[in-house]
Amino acid sequence: MNTLRRLHSPDDVLKRAAAAAAAEPAALDACRQLLIGLRRADAERGSDLEKTLRTYYECGASVSATAEALFLHRNSVRYRLDRVRALVGGELEHPRISAAFMLAFAIDDADRTQTSGDETQRAQ
Repeated sequence: MNTLRRLHSPDDVLKRAAAAAAAEPAALDACRQLLIGLRRADAERGSDLEKTLRTYYECGASVSATAEALFLHRNSVRYRLDRVRALVGGELEHPRISAAFMLAFAIDDADRTQTSGDETQRAQ
């Protein structure tokens, strides 16, 4: 029973791994390459594909929960996810695809946190 108490939660493991990977230029570049298609589409069309995909995974890949979280109709979420599928060229529910995106989001978040922390220290 004591062993179970020492285990980290999946969220904790992901955050720690992402923070370590964010310090690795090759890992950070790979994440940016994975996300660039979404970001380009969002920049060109203001479509919020990245936010939709992030929320979709945070909501356990539930279209209904994603729609509720984003204050959208379920059909709008489905449409956006179909656009992401077209960009990715695969099913977003596939374990490798979902793991890659969730890790890329976590590493990107960790990099932003580290970068903003570095900028705060320089300003002081």
